[in-house]
Amino acid sequence: MGGTAGRGLMRAVCILAALLASCGGPRGSSGVAGRVHLIGFDAGEELIRGLAEHRLGGLVVQDPYRMGQLGVATLVAHLEKRAVEPRILTDATMVTPSNVADPKIRALVEPAKAPRAQGSLAGAKTRRWRIAMIPKGTEQDYWRTIHAGALEAERAAGDVEVVWQGPAGETDRFEQLQFVQEAVAAGVDGIVLAPLDARAMARPVEMVASKGIPVVIVDSGLESTSPISFISTDNHKGGVLAARRMGELLGGRGKVVLLRYKVGSESTEERERGFLETLAAEFPRISVLSDAEHAGPTAGEAWRKVEALLERFAGQIDGIFCVNESSTVGAMAALEAAGVLARER
Repeated sequence: MGGTAGRGLMRAVCILAALLASCGGPRGSSGVAGRVHLIGFDAGEELIRGLAEHRLGGLVVQDPYRMGQLGVATLVAHLEKRAVEPRILTDATMVTPSNVADPKIRALVEPAKAPRAQGSLAGAKTRRWRIAMIPKGTEQDYWRTIHAGALEAERAAGDVEVVWQGPAGETDRFEQLQFVQEAVAAGVDGIVLAPLDARAMARPVEMVASKGIPVVIVDSGLESTSPISFISTDNHKGGVLAARRMGELLGGRGKVVLLRYKVGSESTEERERGFLETLAAEFPRISVLSDAEHAGPTAGEAWRKVEALLERFAGQIDGIFCVNESSTVGAMAALEAAGVLARER
């Protein structure tokens, strides 16, 4: 998250964690013996810093810039009566303290980011195509990079306007629905949408499609056949990579926690599935202590959830996998505050 409320919260979480750790942890902390390896998802600034400082065992990173490009380019191709692929996967990559300095990896962990600014659908369109792009949120670095990729596709296409509008945080389904309705009312030529909920947004998208407005879904899936294309990270592969890295860090044995994100988020549910399936198939001596807890949309909520898990499983947790940026930031802060975060090779 950035310099507004979201980024401010993340930085406050990390600063407070460091202060608590230096004082021996917060009142009522678990006092867990041993060290906990943490593997996370996404390439926010706090997480890349944590990886470079050997406070994270690994990060699965996506290519949101490419996703943003493809979202707009695919919709433009459809509008221009060219064939499009119904399903496009972009890659997931495991980044560790040992490879984070590699130039190819740096391109993934330090991608371009668009300024924080909401677009406007007021007034008549001035270009051939006007596309509304509606993300899950606008605060996190991840979405700013998707926006940057969309702007690159806008430049490459020429006679296209991309209007970026979305909720600030990843919590408000109703607000996202309002942005969709406003785009339809404004007469856009198409919509690129990252749905907050795979089920709740299905019917609204079907209604949009029934009006002849094509929709491309990016990042997280939708339980509908109405969209012309779905573009996302290979999220299942991301979970597989996390499980294999966890197996490597634990030497093939130990006890771990999967901290889920939230119910209805298709992209993170695929990561969770890949992680659990791979542990079961390839690491039979690694047991899962908990896979039922959801971190929620903020770093603060994730911190409290991890703190509770440390209390519940005192001395037993060897590793934690978090499936998105905010939950990884919160978990890192909680583990540091408790004095149990592993320092990685």
